[in-house]
Amino acid sequence: LVITCGAAGGINALFRAVLEPGDEVLCPAPYFVEYGFYAENHRGVLKAVPSKPLTFELDIKALAAAITERTRCVLVNSPNNPTGRIYTLDELASLADVLRQASARTGRPILLISDEPYRFLAYDGADVPAIFPVYEHSVVVSSFSKNLALAGERVGYVAVNPAMPEAGKLVAGVILTNRILGFVNAPAVGQKLLAKALGHEVDASIYAGRRDAMAEVLREAGFAFSMPQGAFYFFPRIPKGSDDAAFVNELMQEQILAVPGSGFGYPGYFRLAFCVDESTIRGAGPGFARAFAKAMG
Repeated sequence: LVITCGAAGGINALFRAVLEPGDEVLCPAPYFVEYGFYAENHRGVLKAVPSKPLTFELDIKALAAAITERTRCVLVNSPNNPTGRIYTLDELASLADVLRQASARTGRPILLISDEPYRFLAYDGADVPAIFPVYEHSVVVSSFSKNLALAGERVGYVAVNPAMPEAGKLVAGVILTNRILGFVNAPAVGQKLLAKALGHEVDASIYAGRRDAMAEVLREAGFAFSMPQGAFYFFPRIPKGSDDAAFVNELMQEQILAVPGSGFGYPGYFRLAFCVDESTIRGAGPGFARAFAKAMG
């Protein structure tokens, strides 16, 4: 395990350690918008594979078909930003089977990287499956910014599966790249704060109440969406016949801030965050309804 400057610093250090020029990072879409830049930072290529519409289940067949001799790793994010989807144990096990077969075919192990900053923000008793028991060539990258609401503390970690052959070499590589990228170590003050905060979490029931309020608002306005199982985002479908960027601009006219799905590699949808007061969410209801009605003509 290597302590890093947040999960972002951890992913960059990991990519610097494992990617050769032109190597591919396979990623289910929609995905966190910065992943592509992280891969490019280290001369890799992000290759997005669309998940199933509206449910955002992993498309295992499509992921298998997208693997080439240049595929170095698969990057998943669960609970997912922007959808709130939690990948099931069956999905991850199926993906692991695909990676084992592809690794044997290409002659080098394909890493499965799980980015997990929202692991402890899950609702309705949902389980977030661990990837270490599922796949031996796996790495967990995470941080404490979301479950402790300390987004500025910049402390995360890279955890290498101890069952991975020569895991110590990868750990040593990440220690080196963490240093040569200029991170050196996570902020000392942040580490001291977290030493006191370990074992504590934000009150997820507050987020759950806001999630329910936003679901009610969107449902009443007419939007189609999947209920997020974790994190603090909704990813609704835009009204039929609309463009996601244009529709987000319409929402802005109603004083509602959203992000078009094309920014997450999944056009036709838009992202909303419910990390605001419930009164703000409910107050936006009329604006959502007007924007939806206008888009429908």
